[in-house]
Amino acid sequence: MIQAYIDCNILIDWITDREPFSTYAAQIIELTEKELIKSYISPLTIANSYYIISRQINKNIAYEFVKDCIRLFEIAEITAETINFAYENRFKDFEDDVHTAIAEKQSVEYIITRNKKDFRSEKISIVDAEELVHIIHTR
Repeated sequence: MIQAYIDCNILIDWITDREPFSTYAAQIIELTEKELIKSYISPLTIANSYYIISRQINKNIAYEFVKDCIRLFEIAEITAETINFAYENRFKDFEDDVHTAIAEKQSVEYIITRNKKDFRSEKISIVDAEELVHIIHTR
């Protein structure tokens, strides 16, 4: 099973049906439901996504989103060690560095994001949703 860390923008694309990105974001969720991907997210991702969804749609949908996250994903911890790693290995954006630190701690193979240029890791491949869907279908 592929292990991947999902960035906030993929989840926002999925829940808000943001085209043209939502098609592949939805496929990532479907592959997670079918247990072809073990998907990790952070508490930060849930909180940031909740805020955006509650503003763009409404709070009821945002709470349903939180429930879906609890059901579908492994929720990784953010620790002092995570923050220190992100600080010591800073790249472009501290928040993305925190996500990278979380992903590396979980030993995932992929970070799935639309902002590939904002992530850097020697241990993890940075891909968008479409790329990971194609990788899975060619295995």
